Amino acid sequence: MIVIFDLEYTTWVGAQERGWTGPGEFREVVQIGALRVDTATLAVDGEFDVLVRPVRNPRLSDFFQQLTGITDGDVATHGVGFADALDDFVKFCDGAYALSYGNDMVILGENLILQSPPDRAPARPLPPFANIRPYLNRALPVTASLPSGQLAAALDRPGPAESTHNAVADCHSILEALRHLRSQNRPIFDLG
Repeated sequence: MIVIFDLEYTTWVGAQERGWTGPGEFREVVQIGALRVDTATLAVDGEFDVLVRPVRNPRLSDFFQQLTGITDGDVATHGVGFADALDDFVKFCDGAYALSYGNDMVILGENLILQSPPDRAPARPLPPFANIRPYLNRALPVTASLPSGQLAAALDRPGPAESTHNAVADCHSILEALRHLRSQNRPIFDLG
């Protein structure tokens, strides 16, 4: 088994270009999405989706809400604390490699510092992690400039109906890129 995961985190107009260095800009996790996938068949064995209440910027920017479709109301109604969300995610991984299209594990680490009370460590160790973006971009050059949610469309693969910037939909798009590699009899990822 592997776990493909993706995050949505707080952002503002121009934050990415600034590297989140503007006043009060932190990459606080708002959504963790993941798929547990059988490596032999690339069939989905389980799906994980949780909203997280940001602490430093509890009100989501209009830009973030328009980009993701996640609203302040969604987070107020369904959001949980970061430590609980992370514990549930780690439990979902159950020791399997967690793969993301980017260094999302770094953002989880940032959030451990930003949001967790000092006496609240994760209940379990974080899973082994790999950023598969460099490998996918080398193996499939058409993906080099694309965000995760656009991979399936760029490869003429079926994709979720939802727009990009939904963590679970983006995981399905990443999975379609792996299925595309498998259809070409190529390795689905390279941990070396």
